[in-house]
Amino acid sequence: MSVTVPEEVAAYLSERPEMGRPEQVIPLLTVDSNGFPHACLLSRAQINATDKEVRAAITSWGTRANIRNQGVALILVTIGDTVHHLKLGVLRAHDEKQVLLVAFEPIEYKADTLGIQIQPMSFLAGPWISSLEHWDETEVMLRSLD
Repeated sequence: MSVTVPEEVAAYLSERPEMGRPEQVIPLLTVDSNGFPHACLLSRAQINATDKEVRAAITSWGTRANIRNQGVALILVTIGDTVHHLKLGVLRAHDEKQVLLVAFEPIEYKADTLGIQIQPMSFLAGPWISSLEHWDETEVMLRSLD
């Protein structure tokens, strides 16, 4: 049976951050060459999804190396009372302007909930971070994975 990205997760990840509003940090976890976990913190400006794949724009040199070497990652997305765990494998990837653009396929999915509202790690979305992280350019770059 094929694993898919749950509809609510794909819909959430496909939305763009709203300026002036709290925005969830999306942890993307990889494994380094010594077997240790490595966290890369993304915003929805750097990630999007459909039911069949998750796309990410990775600027962290350590995360880029881990993805190239291991070919796997895990993302955690918190929605309401559930943390969605998606184990991912690389479908295709290419470098552009010191950014690794990756299309992942979902390999395994788990919903983790105790039925209580969970407050995810967050930050305040604003023009300064949008400019610092080149959100407009990143959105265009993610489309190059088509």
